[in-house]
Amino acid sequence: MYLKQADLFWGMSQNVIQSITAKAVKQEYQPGDIIFKADDPADHFYVLIKGRIRLELNASGRNVYTGDTVGEIFGWSALINRAGYSATVICEQPTMVLRFYKAHLHRLLAQDAETAALFYRQLAGILGNRLLRAYHLLQ
Repeated sequence: MYLKQADLFWGMSQNVIQSITAKAVKQEYQPGDIIFKADDPADHFYVLIKGRIRLELNASGRNVYTGDTVGEIFGWSALINRAGYSATVICEQPTMVLRFYKAHLHRLLAQDAETAALFYRQLAGILGNRLLRAYHLLQ
């Protein structure tokens, strides 16, 4: 259900969504908990189920993004094969997420070029929208 609410997975078949979620891990965090730190190995990406997270840059401690929408993704560095995460994620409220291992997703996408193209097109759109939001914050 949560993946259907995630922009990243819109339009994917029920079979693909079931395959992706089969190995997902549900995790709960409390306010102040850190899900991952900048430069940690980017091996997982996350879908927000409930709560509120804040992304901040370690060097400046500056808040660069806040997420509180069910189905929102973060940890996207894992999806574009970056070695480490670009920001630290801190929980601001009791938070629940689904954690996905990137290698599992890459194996699934390698089996279906059409689904892979849809997935990466949607990922590009999400990242583009976040970049535009960042531009507006800087103005």
